[in-house]
Formats: sequence, C-alpha cells, structure tokens
Amino acid sequence: MAVSADRGGIVNLCKMLHEENGLFPLSEPRLNIMLDRAFDKSGAIIGVIGDVGEPVASIYLGLNQVVYSDAWTLMEEWNFVHPNFRRTDYAKSLLGYAKKASDEMKLPLLTGILSNQRTEAKIRLYERQLEKAGAYFVYNRSYAGPSAWDAASDPKKDEKEDHHSPARASEENSK
Repeated sequence: MAVSADRGGIVNLCKMLHEENGLFPLSEPRLNIMLDRAFDKSGAIIGVIGDVGEPVASIYLGLNQVVYSDAWTLMEEWNFVHPNFRRTDYAKSLLGYAKKASDEMKLPLLTGILSNQRTEAKIRLYERQLEKAGAYFVYNRSYAGPSAWDAASDPKKDEKEDHHSPARASEENSK
C-alpha cells in the first residue's frame, strides 16, 4: 500500500498516464483531492510496486456507490505501469491486489478501460481476471478541452501495436 513518501512518484505516474490516455484535460487539484482520500484513509487506497518514494506502478481504488444503488463498491480509477516496466506482470499483480482488497472488504470491484493505446491487450488482460460488465463510449469529448486522444490520428494504431505489446508477450509466454 502506498505511503506518503510515494505521493510525488504517484503524481508523476498519473501525469504519464494522462499523457498516454487522458480523455479530458488534467486537473492536478482534482488528482490531489483523490490522493488525499487515500493518504488520509478517507475512502481510498493505492497499491504500488517499487521502492518507497519511487513507485513504478500503481492502482487507485476508491469507495464508491453507483448512481442507482446504496451498495458500496471498490472502484478502480487507474492501473498504470511506467513504460520502462511494461514487460513485467505488474498490471496483473495490481489487479490481484485489487481483487484481494475486494475480497477482504467484501465489496464488489468495478474496473474499466479508457484507453486509446494497446486497448485490445488491456481488454484481454482484464477479461482473463474479471467478469466483463459492459463498455464505455464517449460523444463530444472535445467539449472538455484538449486531451491525449487528440494526438491519436491512426485508428489502426492499437491493432498494429497490439502484436508487440508486453501483455501479448506475457500471454504467449504463459502458453
């Protein structure tokens, strides 16, 4: 579990995550509010991999209620691995951390994938670990301002990258 010394490293990971997959403009004040929830132990936890103060991967899990229910859930907000460590099982390990937290808290775990890079590989990883429960869609995302998605000009990029993605390599090695 993350400790306060990890905060700066987690912020850096979140900035990298946003540069790769940010659907909307980054709000550092909003990010800090979410981090405060975890570090103040007021409704969130963050799992990390790496040395104290130098995390190379993290997952954020917040206590949440879906709009139509009083039931509490554990909502994954991100699962991110630094690009230098993508040829590891860190993303899978962080999912394991989330599943263990779900089991220990006796709360359903909700996750999603909002990505325009290596999306199919990410979906395969999650499908092997979790029950699928729908999909996300967006319309008029540009109304919120510039995002990392604006740079994605090749709609087939995901399929091209997928054949060489670390997740696929891990999948092939496990056969």
